[in-house]
Amino acid sequence: MSQFIRRPNQVFYGWWIVVAGMATMALSSGLFFTGFGFFFEPIRQTFGWSRTMLSGAYAVSRIQSAGMGPLVGYLIQKYEPRTVMTLAFIMFGLGFMLLSQTNSVLTFYLFFLILSTGADPPGFLSVMASINNWFNSNRSKAIGFAMLGLGVGGIIFPPILAYGLDNFSWRITSFVSGVFIIIVGTTISQLVRFNPEPYGYFPDGIQIKNESSEAVNSNIVQNQKTASPPELELKEAIRTRAFWIISIGHAQALLVIASASLHQVPFMEINLELSRNSVAQIVMILTAFNMFGQMFGGFLGDQLPKNILAAFTLLGHSLAMVILSISDSYLILILYAICQGLSWGIRTPVLTSMRGDYFGRGAFALIMGCSQGIAMLGMVLGPLVVGYVADNYSYPVGFNVMALLTAPGALLFLLLKKPGEQKSLSI
Repeated sequence: MSQFIRRPNQVFYGWWIVVAGMATMALSSGLFFTGFGFFFEPIRQTFGWSRTMLSGAYAVSRIQSAGMGPLVGYLIQKYEPRTVMTLAFIMFGLGFMLLSQTNSVLTFYLFFLILSTGADPPGFLSVMASINNWFNSNRSKAIGFAMLGLGVGGIIFPPILAYGLDNFSWRITSFVSGVFIIIVGTTISQLVRFNPEPYGYFPDGIQIKNESSEAVNSNIVQNQKTASPPELELKEAIRTRAFWIISIGHAQALLVIASASLHQVPFMEINLELSRNSVAQIVMILTAFNMFGQMFGGFLGDQLPKNILAAFTLLGHSLAMVILSISDSYLILILYAICQGLSWGIRTPVLTSMRGDYFGRGAFALIMGCSQGIAMLGMVLGPLVVGYVADNYSYPVGFNVMALLTAPGALLFLLLKKPGEQKSLSI
């Protein structure tokens, strides 16, 4: 009789996709989200630009990213993640190489947009869409392990960038970073596969024993569907309150992530007068706790209500910004790094797997792309507001504004219910 089995002596290929995802996140986090803050002050000093002007490039890139989300989701489903990721890493690396030749505000904005387009969202969406398809019961854990790359990148690259910027020019460091991204990124992209079924697998590594008839295969597929979440198309997902609560709550969290990623380094270097190496140590501590949070959040997300976990992480983000705003010693900065790292780490696999749990596999890339597009509003506003406030008032005031705007998102998540437990919006 045919039944579900797992291959005991063979690593489920889905875990190799998780490894590729970890490497992808490491490059994006270490050289863009976390790492680019190290280029901020050298570029500003070279050209004498204001923080608001530099933050504007980041804001414009997030607007572009928001608009690209649905398009990238469509391209992933049409051409599969491997192709999209390969082209994205080429753009990511090329952007850094072109950035090294910047000589005006116009070229800086243009080259930064090329860089940011490759860094996010194509790589992230490609990996998350693939992992969502390859895992069901282990989805949160798999996403959590892939997201460890955020921490790995944050630990590995900041000291390397700090060394490069201390011993070479920011232009040389930027160009070398671009070459490295293209070589490593296009290589790891080749590991990614979209769906398990063409390779003889079902989600979570379940295999078919005594595969002898179409009827048996049909029954197994039907059993898998029964164990899976409901499959919603994009237009159906958009009609649910869950889609909008997750998207808006995610945007509130990204207010903190984006503003802190871009402004925490110059704040510590200029306002607190820390050395670049000391700042790199704080970033490494933050990302180390981010890594722990990714693993912890992955396991918690498979055991506890995800909406409650998400609510606590938004409160954690808000508290972290308050702590950063009152920081006047290395010890308090460590406390900030721990709070921010844990909140970020736990939240990421929880929110990503939540979308798979609520909306299914069928249109995940499109739904994720649209939801991420809305969430990108937080990435747009956060750095821009903090940069403006820092130029006209102070960084601590800007950080407290982010805390006040983020905290209400916790209430949204506490009110969140799965689509099957609520009525759709009337549109």
